[in-house]
Amino acid sequence: MSQALTDLIATLTLEPRGDDCFVGKGSTGDGADGTFGGHFLGQAASAAMASVPDDRNLHSIHAYFIRGGQPQTPIDYRVDRVRDGGSFSTRRVSAYQGGPVIFEMMASFSKPGDGRAMPGTAPPDFEQLPDPESLAPYHELMATQDPLPLPAEWALREHGVDVRVVNAPWAPLGASADSGIRMWIRAAGEMPDDARLHTAMLAYQSDESISDNTLVPFGLTWGSPDILFVSLDHAMWFHRPFRLDDWLFVEQRPVTTAHTRGLSTATVWNRDAQMVASFTQEALLRE
Repeated sequence: MSQALTDLIATLTLEPRGDDCFVGKGSTGDGADGTFGGHFLGQAASAAMASVPDDRNLHSIHAYFIRGGQPQTPIDYRVDRVRDGGSFSTRRVSAYQGGPVIFEMMASFSKPGDGRAMPGTAPPDFEQLPDPESLAPYHELMATQDPLPLPAEWALREHGVDVRVVNAPWAPLGASADSGIRMWIRAAGEMPDDARLHTAMLAYQSDESISDNTLVPFGLTWGSPDILFVSLDHAMWFHRPFRLDDWLFVEQRPVTTAHTRGLSTATVWNRDAQMVASFTQEALLRE
């Protein structure tokens, strides 16, 4: 297990404070003035999952980034047990840093059940995708860029999730046909056999570049000068069990941009071309 993965697991492991209250570590190395949105998503998912029985799995989250958050400052999470039904549970998670709420998320859980199933329609070039091992790790790819498209603090460090970019403006193949960013992802080392940790880590990772897709058609990144670019809200669904220490393929694309807001969407596939998760996000773009 890499040190970066060890650090990420520590970030997603919250300290219980009783009465469905938890404390998480503050963010570091994000290259931004505020807290990385995935930091909130992963920690809030961990807090919500800690409040439900083991027989219920997280199947969806809907979150709002209300305030930026202060890096390196601990985050308090409070879980409200909205409902526990026969098959579903609902939780509200609110995050604080000594003042008003800075992030809020609704989470829904369900018991596993048998029923009709379809794998989803995989990307048409799925069978022709380059093998992830043949692609450079993210920080090595970024080190070849001149100028660097993103802040060095983020782009050049090793991350707990190993990202191998297939399509992006900074990758040899360029952006996808849909002007999207596509990649293989896998934990940077062997993960503990803890499904909830894998789920929290995918929630964390889902914010890594989703809204960047809305900037691709304009030749911009969130590191471009004179750009204000922040996440507004995020929704995510978990469709099938997965392990994040196996390679997963993430296909992302922009949907639309209007009135200073941009919407992007993404799907996550295992090596068997089964959709394991999907997510979408809206971001604010001001020049």
